[in-house]
Amino acid sequence: MEKYTGEPHNAVETEAALSFLKKSVKSLPGIGDKFYNSLQKMGISTVRDVIYSFPYRFDMFKSPVYGEKGVIGGVYENHGIIKTRNGKRMLKAVFRSENGFFSAVWLHFKGDYPANTLKKGETYYLYGTVSKNDGMPSVFHPEFLKPEEVGALRPVYSIPGAMPQSVYRKAAETALKTGLAYVPETLPDKILEKYKFPGIKDAITTLHRPETEANVSGIISRTHPAYKRFIYEEFFYLQTAMEIRRRSYSAAEGIKFRIDKDFLNKIKDIMPFRLTSAQRRALVDIFNDMMSPAQMNRLVQGDVGSGKTIIAFIAGAAAVDNGYQVIIIAPTEVLAEQHFGNLQKFFRNSPYSACLMTGSVNKKDKAEARNLIASGAVNFIVGTHAVLEENVEFFNLGLVIVDEQHRFGVRQRKALMDKGPAPDVILMTATPIPRTLAMTVYGDLDVSVIDEMPPGRIACITKSYPAEKLNDALKFVEEILEKGQRAYFIYPLIDESDKLELKAATKSFDYIKRFFKNKNVGLLHGKMKGEEKKILLDGFKNGSIDVLVSTTVVEVGVDVPEATVILIENAERFGLSQLHQLRGRVGRSSLQSYCILVTSQDITENGRSRISAMLKYTDGFKLAEIDLEIRGQGDFFGTRQSGLPEFKFANIITDAKILQAAQKDAKEILSCDPELEKEENKIIKNTLSAHYSGGASYLGVG
Repeated sequence: MEKYTGEPHNAVETEAALSFLKKSVKSLPGIGDKFYNSLQKMGISTVRDVIYSFPYRFDMFKSPVYGEKGVIGGVYENHGIIKTRNGKRMLKAVFRSENGFFSAVWLHFKGDYPANTLKKGETYYLYGTVSKNDGMPSVFHPEFLKPEEVGALRPVYSIPGAMPQSVYRKAAETALKTGLAYVPETLPDKILEKYKFPGIKDAITTLHRPETEANVSGIISRTHPAYKRFIYEEFFYLQTAMEIRRRSYSAAEGIKFRIDKDFLNKIKDIMPFRLTSAQRRALVDIFNDMMSPAQMNRLVQGDVGSGKTIIAFIAGAAAVDNGYQVIIIAPTEVLAEQHFGNLQKFFRNSPYSACLMTGSVNKKDKAEARNLIASGAVNFIVGTHAVLEENVEFFNLGLVIVDEQHRFGVRQRKALMDKGPAPDVILMTATPIPRTLAMTVYGDLDVSVIDEMPPGRIACITKSYPAEKLNDALKFVEEILEKGQRAYFIYPLIDESDKLELKAATKSFDYIKRFFKNKNVGLLHGKMKGEEKKILLDGFKNGSIDVLVSTTVVEVGVDVPEATVILIENAERFGLSQLHQLRGRVGRSSLQSYCILVTSQDITENGRSRISAMLKYTDGFKLAEIDLEIRGQGDFFGTRQSGLPEFKFANIITDAKILQAAQKDAKEILSCDPELEKEENKIIKNTLSAHYSGGASYLGVG
């Protein structure tokens, strides 16, 4: 293929450029199968990947400072092998410079190598950390440089450990030399001018070959315009794709529901309590969406116990009154059964019908439920993702409600939305999401926040005990149990093995049972069958079980107002969001509740930070911000399985301002040119199509 030397100006040239950049990394010198397989695991498979994989630091070949790496040059004089005080051999070569003598020292060597390769009277340049040895400046295990390398900068790349930097550097040099010309500009001129960003070729060249120490400093600190350009670009295309998705929701013809005074009065009559102002705001948002002909895609955020479910039930009733069916999806059977029970309780004096569809429902009941759903004889369908897996046909699906939706994969959410003619979608999460994360994960959705707890709730008191004072914590719990209240005991899954999990559970269970010998203690673990779990949880709800020991956190989604204390062992192993969710399992009545955090002896600094935050804050959104800072964006719940591309350059914590600017720009551009047909925006359309189509196709689906 002939070398392409200019910008791609048409579809043929663009395709030629992309074709070259998609060439395997094996086409570069020094990359055989062994290195290729290792690089592939790091996401480096093509020439383009190499061009876009920038150095993470640079060796600076400058004059040395004691204790730091630097270059020291001089004329070789002689060498010798010296025995150290502990009897080990050391090879020492002496050089003469303008400032006197210095030495090169090797503690690990074979024969006289490398000193026997040195020629007396010749000048050599040594790179390494300079220290003192026998009163003389010394460089231990130095690297020899060519004269032309002195004063230069050398890139250091993040590559597999077995691969020499020199091999990868040569491959990167070749990729840049032959491939940089093929890299098309990916940002429009007005954006480059607005933020004073360099063009893409200049930016890539600067990040691989900074040339000056000032440039290196800006690159390492991520403040150089060349680096900021790529941070912005990641955010910009993500926000553009999300805005396109948002607009597609609005364009999709949904259901225009009628919500009148008669319906509102009917709901008022069956409501057992007054809604909080935050609940009312969320309900107004939902009703406005439902009355619009566009499809609703709304995320409702709120702490555990803030009353999201009631809002969802009321919205469901509005859909049913309009002649449509409603499906409520929960991540676990326990939560699905809880929703089903609460739904029946809430609508006990209404004509609405409901059925339950979970994996453990027997075949006969499941078949009967399918027939009722298909015929329209049932209004509410409550279930787990089993509803997706089963061959369920809806009579007239109008509203989809998904609880704790981050537990569902993006494709599952899309399958839900495909169950009806653009049904409205409400997503609920009890995991408070920091604003910057919400912009990246849910940027295509409308968001309502329920940031107010129902009246009469007393704030949970959180206490911390070190492991050696576990018995003190148990005595405190005992006092609570003596008042006729109930307790959860939670500890983390230490090992994936069922056998080890069960063994650990049994050991903890036995100890707690012995301690509370006058109480009924139940054990909930991952190997239990659905029916066993149900019996156990029903026992905890009705009071025949006083203490519930649980190994699987996700299963403890039960609403038991009499449970007023939760004790979490090895609490530092949980993320802050998990701890906060667990704390939300208690404090669901007017009784004082307690969260007891028991920490192990080998607690880390991050662990201490999480425990400290739990003791200090009860606000879920504040804790979510802290959790995001501690754990980082890649590990915060759901981001790895959200269907979004992982950021290579951007960081939603430190780059929040750039994210906000990129979102604003994306919205402004699309509001003026929704189809990206203007000449100035063709770059955006081509870039989305070439590099972001796979990630964007599922962006923000619910």
